[in-house]
Amino acid sequence: MKIVHSLAGLLMLLACDAGGSVVAAGQTLEEAFRGQATGVGRFKSRIAGVDRGFVVTTKGRRSGEHFILDQVFRFDNGAIDRRTWRFRRTGPDTYVGTRQDVVGEAAVRVEDDRIRMSYDLITRGKDGGKLQLHFEDTIRRTGRDTITNNGVISTLGMKVGSVDVTFKRQKVDRKRGRVQETARR
Repeated sequence: MKIVHSLAGLLMLLACDAGGSVVAAGQTLEEAFRGQATGVGRFKSRIAGVDRGFVVTTKGRRSGEHFILDQVFRFDNGAIDRRTWRFRRTGPDTYVGTRQDVVGEAAVRVEDDRIRMSYDLITRGKDGGKLQLHFEDTIRRTGRDTITNNGVISTLGMKVGSVDVTFKRQKVDRKRGRVQETARR
């Protein structure tokens, strides 16, 4: 379903994400999302009759004035979706973000123990017509090397779904050129 494909694609920072670092007090967006992470998530919408799982891999890096977050989603039906966020810092705790399927700019605010992100996107509805959806994502630290992204999806002011993802930071073994999950301590 295209709507689910696009909706879950917007997660991460996430979120729809995230580079896998934990969100800690005073931490910047770049620090939270730099590096590689793998997330396991689920998109749910009772209205659309959807309950769909996915795995997302992310890679966050600095490029000039922007922080880039590449995302690859693998859905439980085998579909693959690739998305790239471009974030620009606008203040000590604020950013704006763009992505190919986001309307205008996403507003990002780093708070004490969380990152909040608000954005709209245009996707296709069941009938093939255009549908504008609004996302409110909250990203929090849930462990030393894990963060969660909980998103509420609405249209016309009415909640129509949710997206929840748990990310685990990955460590790159530079000698072997492999990505490994960080060890639990």
